[in-house]
Amino acid sequence: MLLAALLSLTIGQRSDVGITNVLQLLFINDGSLARSAVVDLRLPRTLVAGLIGVNLALAGLALQAITRNPLASESILGINQGAALGVAVGLVVPGLMVVNLDVMAIIGAVLAGIITFSIAGGLGGRLDSMRLILAGVTVGAFSFAFVRFTFTLDDNLSRLVLTWTSADISSARLDQALPLLLWATGGLVLSLAMAHNFNILALGDGASQGLGVDPRRARLIGAMLAAVLTGASVAAAGPVMFVGLVMPHLCRLWFGTNHRLLVPAVALGGAGLVLLADVVSKLVRFPYETPLGVICALIGAPYFLYATLRARNMA
Repeated sequence: MLLAALLSLTIGQRSDVGITNVLQLLFINDGSLARSAVVDLRLPRTLVAGLIGVNLALAGLALQAITRNPLASESILGINQGAALGVAVGLVVPGLMVVNLDVMAIIGAVLAGIITFSIAGGLGGRLDSMRLILAGVTVGAFSFAFVRFTFTLDDNLSRLVLTWTSADISSARLDQALPLLLWATGGLVLSLAMAHNFNILALGDGASQGLGVDPRRARLIGAMLAAVLTGASVAAAGPVMFVGLVMPHLCRLWFGTNHRLLVPAVALGGAGLVLLADVVSKLVRFPYETPLGVICALIGAPYFLYATLRARNMA
């Protein structure tokens, strides 16, 4: 993660910022344009990318734990797209906006999660894994269809929504990173507090109740945690896909299935993954940039196919 963050701060269009002087420019104010480029432009972008990775990876881990489904993630279950719909509604109909776009995104994510879990039976009883995935795909497609509808509206609005849906963080600001830091800190603390419950849920509903863990309550807390973290991330940078699917799988290979270890590992790994995607986004068409969402989709979509095939073989 630290290496990826250093590369994110170093790589860019300015030739007077390199691996040898980026830390000096970061901590010593010499009044140069290079210092301004690092602190005012690249540092907020790096912080936003890393915190988005933390939030989405923790959201994916929580969803996989409460559903016991290796394919569950915020993008597969429609929560990501529901958050995007909440932001789009706030932009198109300002009169419906509740406080700010962060809250609209969280409301959209929570509603999408409720609908998905309701269809799959998670609110009333046992989850059906196949219905869960199908419900998520349906809710996601329905939500994003409305987001695409905004492309047909006012030109300035459609341009804004189009840039946002591609998760372009090139113009990220420091005031976007501070709320993300609060959400990420709260999400990490709650995930650590729920780690024991996540471990128990892996044994099944009957065993969980026998060991003193209410599976419905644990599912509700985990789903709300995932929805809030996803909504905050989508509001800041747009819908970044597949991070919550890929990182928990990789961390299980390296650290095992104990969520007390997985939670911090997934948080750091998610930050590192999105930071590396940010680095790649700068290099693909250098000196021009590719939106972060495109790079994450190119990384995550093949892995989703691999995970699907592996899950089928395991079944």
